[in-house]
Amino acid sequence: MTSQFGKWWLVQRRRAHERPHRQVALLLLAAALACRGEHQPAPAEPTPPPAPTIAVAKLPWLKGQLHMHTGNSGDSKTPPAEALRWYAAHGFDFVVFTDHNFVTIAPPDPPLLALPGVELTQNLDHCDPPPDRPDLACLLHVNALFVDPARAGRVHIPPADTDRRIDRFGRALQVTRELGGLAQLNHPNFHYAADAALLAALAGEGLALFELANESIDTNNAGDAEHPSTEALWDDALTRGARLFAVATDDTHHYFDAAAVESSGETAYTGDRGFVFVHAGRDPAAIRAAIVRGDFYASNGLRLRELERSPTAIDLSTDTPCDLEFIGAGGEVQRRVHGTSARMALSEARGPYLRARVSDAAGRRAWTQPIWRADLP
Repeated sequence: MTSQFGKWWLVQRRRAHERPHRQVALLLLAAALACRGEHQPAPAEPTPPPAPTIAVAKLPWLKGQLHMHTGNSGDSKTPPAEALRWYAAHGFDFVVFTDHNFVTIAPPDPPLLALPGVELTQNLDHCDPPPDRPDLACLLHVNALFVDPARAGRVHIPPADTDRRIDRFGRALQVTRELGGLAQLNHPNFHYAADAALLAALAGEGLALFELANESIDTNNAGDAEHPSTEALWDDALTRGARLFAVATDDTHHYFDAAAVESSGETAYTGDRGFVFVHAGRDPAAIRAAIVRGDFYASNGLRLRELERSPTAIDLSTDTPCDLEFIGAGGEVQRRVHGTSARMALSEARGPYLRARVSDAAGRRAWTQPIWRADLP
């Protein structure tokens, strides 16, 4: 009969004999599980370095002049180089020369971007319809902007077959196309050269721009008892279906000589009173393209802080509190905000278009270009 000590000794021997086999089995099982990835997760993928940040240059708002004269006009004594020096001193980024029936080219090393253009000036003895007052004349002026510099020098406007205003203006549009330019009808209320019906008709023939605010002293932008303001003309033409952008200009003739002109008893036609701010790079083609698509605003002294004009809304802001107005068909003010920012969607507007006007406490104004319901995506 086996003693208690003997039983204990036999059990310990059997356990000792089985222990290596269990250890081997456990090691084999651990190896299999490791191969299956159940106990040892695969090492994490290395984190890729962050993509480099690409700086996108923000387009500036360039201050520009679309109507100015030099000694090549005959009614100014200022050489082109001096006119450019004056505009550079007043913070302009670009100008377009618009001498009377003469394409002026920038002199060497100009102090700012100077682009060729011409005012196609038709001062007629007769026109149809005739002026409605004896003190008014038939003065029909169109600027051809951004013309081919190879056309430098005198420009001749072929006579029209009739004296109808629409035909005379149409002849200027034809010459503008031949020069490779962009057509702008000047000061429609100067001797009341064009009404809303005529503006709308010419827009259908290629007129792109008109002077809402020619800030010369005798252009009658406000109209009178018998004639609407230039802004009312614009809304009338837009309501008729015209696609027409508005500009503000100087129509400058006198520069550093202005004081001498005034001291002699004559009227000085000076600058920095009406201009455009164009959202574009400092390149002639870029400036022209921005104006063609309406990426600019007109101003007689007020500068906006921000403007976003998309096909669906107008969003703008100012540095100081202003009256921010959104205007639609017939010139109706459809929203007015007094503050520093405002937005209106085209879907909220009544009528086929929407534009904005901003006025500050000093009476200065800025006008955005319209957006049209027909262009909604």
